[in-house]
Amino acid sequence: MALANRAGKAGQVLRVAATYIGTVVGAGFASGQETLRFFGAYGKMGMIGIALATLLFCTYGIVVMELGRRLRARSHREILHFACGPYIGRAMDGIVTLFLGATLTVMVAGGGAVFAEQFGIPQSIGTFLTAGLAGLTILRGMRGIMVANAVVVPLLTIAVVGLSGASIGHHGLGAILGETLPWPALAPVHSWFVAALLYVGYNLVLSISVLAPLGAEVQDSGVLVAGGLVGGLSLGVLAAGIKLAVSAHMPEIGQHEIPMLFLARLHARPVQWMYALILWAEIYTTAIGCAYGFAGRMTEVFRGSYRGIVVMVTALSLLGSGFGFSTLLSFLYPLFGFITLIVLLCLSVIFVRRAPM
Repeated sequence: MALANRAGKAGQVLRVAATYIGTVVGAGFASGQETLRFFGAYGKMGMIGIALATLLFCTYGIVVMELGRRLRARSHREILHFACGPYIGRAMDGIVTLFLGATLTVMVAGGGAVFAEQFGIPQSIGTFLTAGLAGLTILRGMRGIMVANAVVVPLLTIAVVGLSGASIGHHGLGAILGETLPWPALAPVHSWFVAALLYVGYNLVLSISVLAPLGAEVQDSGVLVAGGLVGGLSLGVLAAGIKLAVSAHMPEIGQHEIPMLFLARLHARPVQWMYALILWAEIYTTAIGCAYGFAGRMTEVFRGSYRGIVVMVTALSLLGSGFGFSTLLSFLYPLFGFITLIVLLCLSVIFVRRAPM
């Protein structure tokens, strides 16, 4: 019985970690664009930036889920109002809601880019498929999100480790580290430290809409802490692998919409297709996280039918995706990163005060 209980808790921890990873890892991360811009562009200092981001992901992921458990949160609203106060919290609520909608649009555009670049299928088909499946999934609520991530995240982990390992093994870790140079033209800001903060800021805020209700649903503090640690550390390991792999192919890899597909094309065609499908699946998992948070909050605001709101959200994401993946990514993410540093500051105050959970 005790062994069964431990196995059950271990399974819960992995599901929590997978949901955390799947919410953060989407078009930007799995494609290599985020890592290239926020870490790869800073050369050797980018690895220190990844270490800092990993620490922050572990810490703030746990804080958000614990607050969600304590407040029995249904969306990001409860967390933001508790952490930032009624006035700033209300402003952040509106900004985060808009960010979720914008990021959903980025994910849908990313899904279309994968289909166009790798399979030669019209981008419109990829965007319709990504948006449509995301809408259908969130109709099942949190259960649908956890099941989707439990399937997709292990596959992505294997694929990223395999591609990155092959690239590092071919070039040699010492050679990559020795020849890694900064590429300021790709950097969103001048400082690697600020870039790491921005990266954690917008990804964490993106995750709150899922992590807060996840904490309320799981309700086991030990599981949430362990899941946050496993999820945060895994994000750091994956980012480090991608950073080293793309650094070995600078500067030519910076010209590609999806850098990790550039790496996949160095291998046999089945490898290319496999990674493209897994990349699309990860885009889909982040899309469902954004769609779930955005649709849930819109349902609260307008007090309308959840099903009708989901249809509206899906249609809006299709319209916005026409701006293109890399354009949306390079403009929206740094902008929201600066704004969401306020949320990190508010959560830091709670963490320092050791508020009872």
